[in-house]
Amino acid sequence: MPASPKTSPQTSPQTSPRSSPTPANAHRVSARPAFTLIELLVVIAIIALLIGILLPALGAARQSSQRIKCLANLRGLGQGFRLYLNDSNEVFPRVLALTQTNTGPGEPTSDMSLLDILAQYVDAPTPRRSNPLVPDSPYIVTDPFRCPSDQSSSDEASGFAPIHEVWGVSYEYGPGYIIGFLDTLLVPRPAEGVTKAYELFAGRGRDLPILSDADEWHPRASGIRRNSLFYSDLRADWATEEIPGEEAIEFIAAAVRFGGGNLRP
Repeated sequence: MPASPKTSPQTSPQTSPRSSPTPANAHRVSARPAFTLIELLVVIAIIALLIGILLPALGAARQSSQRIKCLANLRGLGQGFRLYLNDSNEVFPRVLALTQTNTGPGEPTSDMSLLDILAQYVDAPTPRRSNPLVPDSPYIVTDPFRCPSDQSSSDEASGFAPIHEVWGVSYEYGPGYIIGFLDTLLVPRPAEGVTKAYELFAGRGRDLPILSDADEWHPRASGIRRNSLFYSDLRADWATEEIPGEEAIEFIAAAVRFGGGNLRP
């Protein structure tokens, strides 16, 4: 049997992966260009400009929100005042103004203020002294008795402390001053007289405030920088200018007359 021809094993050539040429800077870290001093100053100037534009807008927005909250507080107190009027035959309370004390000789020291009245008709914690053992300790006050803008006052005697910390409330009861004045004139029914005078002026379109901010806290372009609660519809709005001299005299004369008193010429 003839031998089969001897075949030599064929070896496949080994193929090595193709390697791309390595660039000379493959292992060199690429450096990011840094800011120049001029570029840095430009960025800082832009940031400062944006802050200068935004800060007044943010401040105005904060002041607006504080005033809106103050108006809501006045409306809440107005609801309590309305409930009191329902129980008092529509006669204003014969009490001291909210930020008023008796200092005259022989006057009682336990007279009520409107705060004592409203505490019975407003569903909110009654303002209280932070330390009951210290009569002059600051009050702890919550809504609606505290205006959010009441962070300082113009009262040098109190060290410019917030009014609510000194008196327990941020608002003033205007009729209380007039009622107290009629008391000094020995008018028999001062609260009734002031109430009727308010009604008289409201009928003439001269709506007068019952409650007002105790200080000027709310910036505005012109006019009194206070909020007020008005008599006729218990609306809360910007305070109006005080009534001029002749009208004020007419108001007092009407209050004395309605209260059963007499004014000597």
